[in-house]
Amino acid sequence: MDQHPLCGRLFCRCGQRFIPGCSALSGREYVSVCGCRLWPIDAAAIEQRVYAHATCGAPPSGSRRLTLSMAAVLSRFDGRIEVGGTLDDIRIMPRT
Repeated sequence: MDQHPLCGRLFCRCGQRFIPGCSALSGREYVSVCGCRLWPIDAAAIEQRVYAHATCGAPPSGSRRLTLSMAAVLSRFDGRIEVGGTLDDIRIMPRT
């Protein structure tokens, strides 16, 4: 199972891609290399939001872990996710 299923589809509003990361404190995360965001994005939080969008609002299993079913949906998601200053500031756009 891919530990960062949104890799390559997650972008800062400035257009730079987020890269996968990991820290001892927060675990899996996506890191901005452009400097627009001061803190990495918690991987589970953004993946749950994208999963809910991709499944028309169906909630994830309740676990903060990446489950096999979530990973399968996220790996098939073909869109661009732009993240602003907070996780409430996301825009999900289908590929054209």
